[in-house]
Amino acid sequence: MKLETLIKPLGINISKEVESIEIDGLAFNSAKVEKNFIFVAISGTHKDGHEFIQDAISNGACVVVGEENLSSIGVPYIQVFNSRKALGLLANVFYENPTQHKIMIGITGTNGKTTTSYMLKHILESAGISCSLFGSICTIINGVENISTHTTLDALTLNQLMATSNDRAIIMEVSSHGLAQARVEGLRFDYCIFTNLEHEHLDYHENMESYYLAKQSLFNYLKPSGIAVIKSDSIWGERLCEYVSSLNREVIKVNGTDPTHIISNESLVLNKRHPLRYSINNRMKGKHNIENAALAFSTAVSLNIEPLDIENSFQHFSGVPGRFEMFQHPNGANFIVDYAHTGNAFSHILETANLYNPERIVHVFGFRGNRDVQKRSNMIQISLNNCHTCILTFDDLNGVPTQQMIEELTSLDPMNKCVIIPDRTLAIQYAWDLAQYNDLIVITGKGIENYQQKFELPTLSDLHTLNYLNDSFVHQNQYYL
Repeated sequence: MKLETLIKPLGINISKEVESIEIDGLAFNSAKVEKNFIFVAISGTHKDGHEFIQDAISNGACVVVGEENLSSIGVPYIQVFNSRKALGLLANVFYENPTQHKIMIGITGTNGKTTTSYMLKHILESAGISCSLFGSICTIINGVENISTHTTLDALTLNQLMATSNDRAIIMEVSSHGLAQARVEGLRFDYCIFTNLEHEHLDYHENMESYYLAKQSLFNYLKPSGIAVIKSDSIWGERLCEYVSSLNREVIKVNGTDPTHIISNESLVLNKRHPLRYSINNRMKGKHNIENAALAFSTAVSLNIEPLDIENSFQHFSGVPGRFEMFQHPNGANFIVDYAHTGNAFSHILETANLYNPERIVHVFGFRGNRDVQKRSNMIQISLNNCHTCILTFDDLNGVPTQQMIEELTSLDPMNKCVIIPDRTLAIQYAWDLAQYNDLIVITGKGIENYQQKFELPTLSDLHTLNYLNDSFVHQNQYYL
């Protein structure tokens, strides 16, 4: 592809002598540059790509795009205001706008993105619409599943993968980090869904206003005919509805003031197009999952899928890996593994746990090093208010020294109301040994994610730890079972 064609979306004029340069690829990592590539220099959190320009040129870069005012680097240099946005626009053109003939659905919010995406994928595929999925658990393209490394991939990888998709629809979880870092720049969405906004990621966004504005920015990528589906019964949801309306885009409001659709217990009332009540009951229990189901249902109806078909599809929905995933102890206790990692998410999952009428609820959870510390005390208090026993442990250290994290856990529990076991696998083992018939042990924070560091037991994840403990239990008690 010629440079002149590739940079048109950037709105930058270049000299005639470089317009016809043939571009064979893009990269923002100098080590991945090959001959006749454009290298996009990005100022990252830990490294500045401008420092690697000469490495990129040595590897074959024939053009460099960056933000700094540079001259005489040996190849044509294009200065832009924002390299991340430029990368998204360049990638979209280079891969020939890979989503232009697909149904594009973006989902943002603090909690519920993954569950809503899986529900919506199930509904659409039940209606014969094949779906690619980009999310925090995995990517699924043309039926092939790969484990995810980020909730929202970088713009270059997104376009590369989307160009391989033969599916009719693409459903994408869009994180606030991904939006702040322009990872979806160049994409346009037919539907954008907002689940909720809660205290989270303030280590990155600094305050709730900044966090909200990042989420709001997704809706700037709606096509002119695009539709926003917004759970609007909060100040953030109502504010977002007003913003999207100001963009002259259609808004479907779920709950809130003057709603389009209303959640009523385990039903959804479509009070404009279809003044009828439809069941959104499914195997994922709890008020929060009913809300997720309502958003998926509302989007599917807008896609002209028959409400009765959507209702029926929920009866066959198998759930989401690592979201309220149940595991039974041989003695009759039940374990639940879930990704919940905010105070409100704790409230939802522990309220749902109580629906099972357990003898006791034991909660195992921890915190991630170098992440939002403001939410930790509230999370502990919510757990204490809803559980018989709270076991504090680590999620991931993320480079924080073990002793520092232990001191942090101890300081958060000055009244010694929690059991503190820093090693996550030993904390789960403690809960396993403590469990009695009809107890419910809730393990939150990781879901199906693998551990980032080694713990005492030779296991890779919370579910793996439970399987390891179960195998050990059965082996030790084989003559008594």
